[in-house]
Amino acid sequence: MLLSLAMAALSCSMAPLDPGRYDGIYTVVVSGAVSDKESTLPLEGIKITLNASEPFQIRETIRTMTVYTDNRGRFTLTAEGFTEKIFCTLTAEDVNSEYESVKQELNISWNGSSFDEHTGTFYVNDCDFYLEKKDE
Repeated sequence: MLLSLAMAALSCSMAPLDPGRYDGIYTVVVSGAVSDKESTLPLEGIKITLNASEPFQIRETIRTMTVYTDNRGRFTLTAEGFTEKIFCTLTAEDVNSEYESVKQELNISWNGSSFDEHTGTFYVNDCDFYLEKKDE
């Protein structure tokens, strides 16, 4: 009986308690909304561009992603394939040229409360833009 108990105990999986990510490939997910600065109404069709570079390089872009806001002014960008820390510039641009463009900068270091180490994903929520109308 002791032999059976010992065999059962030793046959359990020897997987680590916290497997984390083994491949070292990271993903960043950025979501937010774009609104008119004065009225706070959502803006549809605004072009959101993410340019990612390694922070210690001379801002050489290694990845560019573009999406457009939906009818609620919302957007979500997902960029993957990173292996190092990254510096991101997000630009909100009105393709109809009624609003001024706005930029935001992010430093992603793959740690902290916004980082899911099991999936290798860094989440940036509520990355909101408030655009001003251009002077006519």
